[in-house]
Amino acid sequence: MIHMTYEKELNLIKNVTKKIYEDAILTVKKTSFKGEQDIVTSTDLYIERHLIDAIKSNFSDDFIHSEEYHNKTVLKDRTWLIDPIDGTSNYASNLGLYVVQIALYDKADIVLSYIYAPKFNKTYYAIKGKGAYLNDQKYHVSDQHDPSNFMISMVGLSHKQSETSYFKAILDLAIEHKYKTRMLGSIGLELALTSESIFNLFYTNVTNLWDLCPGVLLVREAGLLVVNENFETYKLGDQHLFVCRDTQTLNIIKEHILNLN
Repeated sequence: MIHMTYEKELNLIKNVTKKIYEDAILTVKKTSFKGEQDIVTSTDLYIERHLIDAIKSNFSDDFIHSEEYHNKTVLKDRTWLIDPIDGTSNYASNLGLYVVQIALYDKADIVLSYIYAPKFNKTYYAIKGKGAYLNDQKYHVSDQHDPSNFMISMVGLSHKQSETSYFKAILDLAIEHKYKTRMLGSIGLELALTSESIFNLFYTNVTNLWDLCPGVLLVREAGLLVVNENFETYKLGDQHLFVCRDTQTLNIIKEHILNLN
């Protein structure tokens, strides 16, 4: 057991999330659309509703910013960010590349994150300044061996995005250097895997905070480099996010993107 600030909040999320997910998938899955090709399932709604109930029962004064029921709210004071299923299209298609993810915003920053990947039997969490944990074991990017094959992960190239120049630039870089690329369709999962050094580089132009915040804190606490398109420290609200395993990777993508501009 780790003893730190936000221990009560972390323990609540650890205690309820898996149970809520398991109860949700026992119900009949119904799929609908909330926009052009934008899928929502009854499972998303069930998980989000019950997570909010659990949080408000314990922290009644806290605010909620979530994908389904509270997506117009802003971050203020103590705000919980909830993405009930990050990778809903994958889940709806019975593809196990999805996560349940939660973060807590407090004192003008993300201070807690939790990512549960059911099909991988992995639970990631982090508290600001206290490190990253996978299945209750602390880990850091420096613990990982440099992989022999350079892998890039990207997410956000879809019908909803008209700006594709960075995706094209990264694909050109991958082709030129024979890097491997993956697009898994779940920001939370891809950031979690990046935090384990499975990917050398992650890129997205998605800006939804419920998509980003849990994974951003996790990769930071795992020791990765997190920057925007100007290769300055990434801040919430920036339009582009790059996560690099090390300075060598950062320099490779920086040179390529700067040449693009």
